[in-house]
Amino acid sequence: MTITLSVTEAYDRGRDMAQQRLTGMMTIEQSMKRDFTWARGSYLGAEDLDFESAILTFSRERMASDLDLAKYPECRGMREVVEAIRKGFADVMNDPFKTAYCLDWYWFCSRRLNTRYVGKTPPPAQCTDFWFADTKEGGPIHGSNRDDLLFGYRGINFREKNIPRGVMKPSTIDKVTCIGGVSSAVLCDDEPDCLFPVDLGMVIPNGITDVTEYVGYLDQYKEFWGPGNQLWTDPDMNFAALEKANVRMGVRYSTGCSAITACAYVIPEMNAFKKERDLQSYRARGWDPEDNTDKSFWDGDESRYRRLLELVQKEYERGATLLGTAEIALDHAAPFPARVNIQGQTGHRNDNPEMTNWSMITNVWCLSGPNTRSYNWIIDPDNPKPVYETECFIIPGEGQEHRLPEWEAEVRAAGEIGLNPPA
Repeated sequence: MTITLSVTEAYDRGRDMAQQRLTGMMTIEQSMKRDFTWARGSYLGAEDLDFESAILTFSRERMASDLDLAKYPECRGMREVVEAIRKGFADVMNDPFKTAYCLDWYWFCSRRLNTRYVGKTPPPAQCTDFWFADTKEGGPIHGSNRDDLLFGYRGINFREKNIPRGVMKPSTIDKVTCIGGVSSAVLCDDEPDCLFPVDLGMVIPNGITDVTEYVGYLDQYKEFWGPGNQLWTDPDMNFAALEKANVRMGVRYSTGCSAITACAYVIPEMNAFKKERDLQSYRARGWDPEDNTDKSFWDGDESRYRRLLELVQKEYERGATLLGTAEIALDHAAPFPARVNIQGQTGHRNDNPEMTNWSMITNVWCLSGPNTRSYNWIIDPDNPKPVYETECFIIPGEGQEHRLPEWEAEVRAAGEIGLNPPA
C-alpha cells in the first residue's frame, strides 16, 4: 500500500484534529487534571513526576525514533506525513505541552508508566463489548458498557450530553471493521523497539473483507498499537477478539458471537504472560505473590471476563434478543467482582473513595433488520446511582417510530433489567 496523503492534506488533517479536540466534552485542562490525578495515585514514583517535562521529552523521543523501512516498507513517506499532521495540530493548539499531551498521553502511559513505574493500585476496569451475528431480532446486536472512574466527570453535564436523540439508521458492515475496544494493560510490560507514531490506517489496505487477513497486518505492526482488547468482524460476521499488550497479541476467532471486557486476558498465551509479569510487579513491591491487593483485583477481572463469555454463549444458543443483551450488559446478579455491570466498586483492598469505578453508559443496539432500535442507560456522575436504576432511553429505527410504545412496554415489563440474567 502506498501512502497517498499529501503533506498539505496531512497538515489540514492535523488542524481538524486539534479543532475537534478543543470542542470536545471535556476541556484539555479538565482532561489533564483527571489523568494526572489518576497517574499520581496509581504509580509508584509518579507522585512528584513533572508531567510537563516527562511528556514533552517522550513526545520528542517518539518523533526521533528510527522507523525501519526495510522491516516496514509500507511506511515509506510516513515520517513527512506525520510531521505535517503534528505541525497542523500544534499550530491550532498553540501550546507545545497541550499538543504533546493530546497526541502522546496514551502512549506515555503504556510505553513508560506501565513499563518503568510499578502500580500502587490497579487501573479501573473499563468497558465491555459483545456481539451477536444471528439473532431473533433479524439483525446483528451489539451490547456495550462504558466504565470509568467517576471523579473526572463531575460538573460537566455528562448525562445530558450523552442522552441519545432522534432515530437510528440501520447500519451494515462492508469491510473488516473494529466493532469494540476496551482497556487492558500489563504492568512491567515490554517496551517496543520503535516508538514512532505509525498510523495503521495509512499502511493497511482499504477494503479488506477477510478478518484473518486484516489481523495478519495487525500482528505485523503490533509494536504500533495497543495495549487493549478489541473486537473485529468482516461482512460475513466472522469475529476476531484480540487481547493486546504493548508488543504481544493473542487472537480468538469465532462465529455467531464474541465478547471482550477490560483489564484481563483469557487467551492462554496472553493469560500466562500477564501472570508472569504480575509476579514481577509483586516482587518489586515486596508483596506475597498469592495474597496482595493487585492479585485480588486481577483475579476478579478475569472472573468477570469469563462470566461475560458464558452469558454471551448462552444467549446466543437460546437465540439472542435485544432484551437478553440488555440483561447481560446490566448484569449485577453475581457477587462483585464477577458481575458485568459495575456500581461504584474498586475491586482492590486499598480503596480510595476517588477511585470508585462505575458503568456510566450502557447501550444495546439492534443494528439492522425489522427491529432496528437501541436501549440506552446513562448515569449522572454528580448524583450517581447504578445505571440500571436510571431511565431507559429508547431510540427507534428509522421508519419505525410508530413502534416506540411497544418497545417502551417491553422495557417496563422487564422490571429491573439485569437482576435475573439468563440461566
